[in-house]
Amino acid sequence: MPGVPAGKVSTVTRQPLHMRSESCAVVDPLEVFAAAGTAPRFFWEQPSAGRYRVGVGTAARLTSAGAGRFREAGTAAQELFDTISWEGDGARVAHLLGGFAFAPSQTPGGLWQGFPDGELRLPEVAFWSDGNRSTRVSRAGSAWINLRPRPVALGHPVRGVVEIVNGGRDAYVEQVQRILDDIRAGQLQKVVLARAVHVTAGSDIDPIAWLVALRERFPTCTLFAVGDGPTVFLGASPERLLSAQGQWVETAALAGTAPRGASRTADHALGEALRDSSKNGAEHAVVVQYLRSVLDECCDDVQVAREPALLRTRTVQHLCTEIKARRRERSPAAFLELVGRMHPSPAVGGAPREAALRWLDQNEATERGWFAGPVGFVQSDGDGEFAVALRSALVRGRNATAWAGAGIVERSQPMAEFTETELKLRTVLGPLLWGAP
Repeated sequence: MPGVPAGKVSTVTRQPLHMRSESCAVVDPLEVFAAAGTAPRFFWEQPSAGRYRVGVGTAARLTSAGAGRFREAGTAAQELFDTISWEGDGARVAHLLGGFAFAPSQTPGGLWQGFPDGELRLPEVAFWSDGNRSTRVSRAGSAWINLRPRPVALGHPVRGVVEIVNGGRDAYVEQVQRILDDIRAGQLQKVVLARAVHVTAGSDIDPIAWLVALRERFPTCTLFAVGDGPTVFLGASPERLLSAQGQWVETAALAGTAPRGASRTADHALGEALRDSSKNGAEHAVVVQYLRSVLDECCDDVQVAREPALLRTRTVQHLCTEIKARRRERSPAAFLELVGRMHPSPAVGGAPREAALRWLDQNEATERGWFAGPVGFVQSDGDGEFAVALRSALVRGRNATAWAGAGIVERSQPMAEFTETELKLRTVLGPLLWGAP
């Protein structure tokens, strides 16, 4: 947020690292994540594409804070990757796995204790695949060298009664109205207002069962989980912030939401209404313009789809415009700097960017933490991918908190925006409240 000083990068080690890379059979990354128990662990998967990254243990850890956290993390990542020596017949590509908070925090702790402004970990053991090969990378002498995946199955994440505290409809509607007043006064164009729902179960919540159910429900989304000890931040995000492979980077503008229909005809009608909505179209155009302007500044040959497509998940459908560009530099530092330039987009913050972020800093009632921040990985060859941590929840024992937001623009209706957050919350909370799948 404005006024937050830049922080410093800290690492657990700057000693040379010796890693072994070897080709291996395809694994179920969620089984590896489950086998890690309460160790530091990370899970990222795009099931329909056969892509995954999963890591256990911590060979090195980069943390960053403040307004310069992406640039500083990029510099530290480059330095760390340069210390690695290799053996084995596999692809010699190391991964830093993790994420960043939505905004730098002036008062870290509370609900998000243990989740700094930015954290990237080099795992002791990692498995990764991009659909056409699978690779296992391990640190020499690691205690996790003999890790064996643990079978997982569809089941219920909770047993017994679940108590929900939703933060109140009236409070959210009142905040939406305040934003609309500021928009009509010419101070803002758009603000994405989030709300939190708190869940307490009768027994410990099982994050593995929760992730299995999310994978069954949303195979086209990016599934993720970041765990350390008993705490896990997990979700199934429909939104890609930035993907880089070779010379090209890709992103997508995702803004404008409608429910799914109960029949094929109803679903088609809702989708066409979303396409024709001037309110949703204006909200979407703001995001497209922002992402294109960022890429125009630091990339070449920027290509924007002519019109939005409909991206459909099991519970909602969104307007989605694909954007790609040719990058000028392929390095971990350049990739993370570009991630920092793109985040937060108007899809999760608002416009004008600084005015919207200032409004959220001063008025939003929920502590976002890593919700709506980038979560993913950067590779030693300069490639990588970060999703926006939407449709997500933070789990600790019997308790969980889930978040959802809605983009407030001039033609927004307060009750309709509250309903939109309810639809989005169904994505992540569905398996918890109604069982699996």
